[in-house]
Amino acid sequence: MNEFEVSKIILLKLVNNEMPFTIALKSTFKKVNVSSLERSNITALVGCELRHHYLFDNLIERYLDVQEFEKTVYLRFALANQLFLKRFDGAKILALAEQDLDKDKIKALFDFVKSTDQIIPNELDKASPEFLALRYNTPAWVIRMWQKQYGKGAIFKTLKVNYRPSVPSLRINEKKINRDEFLAKHPDYSASPIDNMIIYQGRNSPKQLEEYDTYDIFFMKMATKYVLDNLELDPLKGIGVFSEVPNNIYLDLLTRFGSTLKLDYVINHSSCFIETKRNLEKMGNPPHVFLYESNASGLIACLSNKVHTFIAMPKSTTFDLLRSTPDYFLRIKQSQLDEIIALETAALEESSKFVEKGGELVYMVPTLNRKESNNIIANFLVNHKEYQLEEERQFFPFEVYDSCLYFARMKKVEEESD
Repeated sequence: MNEFEVSKIILLKLVNNEMPFTIALKSTFKKVNVSSLERSNITALVGCELRHHYLFDNLIERYLDVQEFEKTVYLRFALANQLFLKRFDGAKILALAEQDLDKDKIKALFDFVKSTDQIIPNELDKASPEFLALRYNTPAWVIRMWQKQYGKGAIFKTLKVNYRPSVPSLRINEKKINRDEFLAKHPDYSASPIDNMIIYQGRNSPKQLEEYDTYDIFFMKMATKYVLDNLELDPLKGIGVFSEVPNNIYLDLLTRFGSTLKLDYVINHSSCFIETKRNLEKMGNPPHVFLYESNASGLIACLSNKVHTFIAMPKSTTFDLLRSTPDYFLRIKQSQLDEIIALETAALEESSKFVEKGGELVYMVPTLNRKESNNIIANFLVNHKEYQLEEERQFFPFEVYDSCLYFARMKKVEEESD
């Protein structure tokens, strides 16, 4: 089985089965014997198609009358190689494409792409969602929503940044590691504009470092670090976290407070729960860190006491993944919004019950959508006079924090009335 045939299997898993990119790769490579170089080539080819998927849709629609996606896969790979990768024998891929498609129409398409740099239709307004969807491979409905909520200028800058890979950032334990000495020792890393954060710029995974194995460095978004730095955290009064998204907040809190940390950590994400449980066991099970697996409605069964700070991180549209996960645009659907917003609202409502008077309720979602952020908080405050808004912020990927995280910090000023 050659590289193109294996690539086709993976792309069909992504498009037809909506299988996540990394799982599609691993499950296929497990069954097919390919070399490390072939794995790299296959990953690059499939990734390139995903990053230009809408553009290839448009080109194929303009030049070929074909409805079955499967028949277009090799042609997509041929376009990806011709326009961007330029690492494969184009004639071999075209020969595969011609088995299912009209040879003359394929020739006309390639004559066009070879003759011009303007492969997006000229008649499209360059500020329109339709043009931007083809240029930046983002769903037009997402762009339309963003432009309405945040304005065309901010969204154009967001799309430009999203088109490039996100910057992997890591939290560094300043109590055990001197950042300058670490950077001098590891040239693949550089200083971040955020205190006690570093940026990874190399090829070898940070997971191979001894410091990673001992939790002295760990992955964390710079915006998340900013939020934690600005909270009224009191390890003795207690901190509660409800999370439905992968994160290392518990590692940051342990870095800050060590054995004095009193943490109730509720996870509604099976793989994250297993990984967190394993990490805590490896750390010797910190004495006052309690781990639970539950959805938001089960918080009442997990937690018995109120805490000074409660952080709610429910599942969201997670538009941050449009930048870091090449296939995420295939899985996020406009029809999912209402259900997601309802779950976020319910998670915030349940979390609010576990904050003591004078404490803080924090809501965090790694997304860019006012309906999931400002609107949810505004509606919550209307119905909960015992809370007042202290701070809210929407981060954009083009800012120094390199994220589209939204957070709101609310203080509980009185007990809830019956």
